[in-house]
Amino acid sequence: MKVLSHGIPFFCDETPVSLYDGPHTIRYIGNWEGARYRYDPLTESAPEVIGRVARDWKADLLLCWMPEVHPPPREIEHVSIPTVALVSDWNVFYPLLRLNLARYDLVLCDKPGLRVLRNDWVTPHHLFPLYSQVTPVHKPCQRGKDIDVLFVGNLNHAAHAERARYLERLAKLSERHRVVITSGVFGSAYAELLSRARIVFNHSIRGEVNLRLFETLACGSLAMIEEANQEIRDWLEPGREVVLYNAGNVEERLDYYLEHEDERAAVAAAGHARAAEFAGENRFDRLIDWAASQAPDGRRFDALSPGERLLQDLLMYGCSRWPVYHPIEVGLIQKVAAALPDDPRAWTAIGQHFVNPYSHVGDEARRQERYIKAFVQAHRLDPESAPYALNAASIFRSCGMDAQEEQHLIAAKQAPALTGAVRLVGTHANAFWARWHRRVAERQASTSMIHAEAAIRLATLYARNGALGPAEDLLREADELDSANTGGARLFSEILWMKGEREEAVDAALSRLREMPFDMQARERLCEMLKELGRGAEVRALAEESSRIAAACYDVPPP
Repeated sequence: MKVLSHGIPFFCDETPVSLYDGPHTIRYIGNWEGARYRYDPLTESAPEVIGRVARDWKADLLLCWMPEVHPPPREIEHVSIPTVALVSDWNVFYPLLRLNLARYDLVLCDKPGLRVLRNDWVTPHHLFPLYSQVTPVHKPCQRGKDIDVLFVGNLNHAAHAERARYLERLAKLSERHRVVITSGVFGSAYAELLSRARIVFNHSIRGEVNLRLFETLACGSLAMIEEANQEIRDWLEPGREVVLYNAGNVEERLDYYLEHEDERAAVAAAGHARAAEFAGENRFDRLIDWAASQAPDGRRFDALSPGERLLQDLLMYGCSRWPVYHPIEVGLIQKVAAALPDDPRAWTAIGQHFVNPYSHVGDEARRQERYIKAFVQAHRLDPESAPYALNAASIFRSCGMDAQEEQHLIAAKQAPALTGAVRLVGTHANAFWARWHRRVAERQASTSMIHAEAAIRLATLYARNGALGPAEDLLREADELDSANTGGARLFSEILWMKGEREEAVDAALSRLREMPFDMQARERLCEMLKELGRGAEVRALAEESSRIAAACYDVPPP
């Protein structure tokens, strides 16, 4: 078959295509320099691009890797050849993917995504993990194993809360093991770091077999991943090729394999022996043959209303990190505003456009005026929606407009509906936003989560103005509504302290500390409180624990 590939194959780089030596022919199509068939997303639609390519080379299949980050050319749903979307980060991009995946003949995702992405418009499939190591880069290095336990990856603890709790437990082991927790390392330096580790700790974000797993196997280190992972047993044998852990035994497992080097090395070697078969260049045949054998699920996108299709276009190309799509976004904003003047989803999308710092829509004052208008209008159109009310509150908060923020927080706290749940605004650095989008994707979001978040933000406003009693009541209510939200934990302890309830303040802080991993400010403040209460032994124990945690964390990996 002749196959066009758009995006990044196996979510690593272009290497799998360059190393592929099978019966099919694979060529790149894209809007970046170096693509075999390059197109301009502003002037060419997908049917036009495919038609132009066909004059030189008639393709049989189009693979679209990670369309949530690398949007395909416009009107991909109308191309004349079969299409496959290969999806990765649904936990972040679910609002974009939910209906836009209806543009493709087939959709592939991880196993947990099967339930999340399935709806009346989309039928996802799972074939195998969609990730791969980079064969020439990820390999054992000559240097010895001088790191006992390694984690290298995204340290945004707001977005990876469960993993962060595990990492803090690992960091506390630095007194007896050499533990390294770091990020921002790529390419050959990243591969060498993996190779130097006896054990590479891994915790997936969605229950999938992830990129780090294959990179670890290729680099010859023992891979350790969570026992609850939904895919790992399909591909590797626990205890022989990979080690699994849970919350009750993670330290025990680490200690065991670090104390039994022969067993550790045997598991690492067995896993490494499997690495080549997982390389992307060795999995293309199965992927392409599978796609060729499947009856298309049907491109159901055109069955959506014209207004809905416009809104989905805006989601796909709007707020993109790639400047090339910004003119498309501006044009779509105008069309959406004209087609859906009374739809709060449209006004939210318009607001997201203007709040996006990459939009380049004039001076800051004018931009602020536009996004305030958009989010307020969305809430006016659906005053019963808790998400739309919280969106408006968030915008006023970012502008320092306390009175308006309070008004909309009260509305969010009282609103009974979840309409607009997929359109809550925020950033990856916000723990509530990250957890909310995951819950929405998994159909587990609730109004109580919004009500609790609104209560915490109201408490912050009231405490700032000296109203400690109402603030305390709000924080207690928030804890009853959504105990997993720790956003008000530090404030609650401070309020008790200021009220003179000092023992209670310390107990409250201690009870939530484990749920706020790597929050060094919370630890420092707790040490100050304990010291003032004369609890010196606890101060020393907490300070020593904090030092062990800090000792494992590196901005730059050690030599």
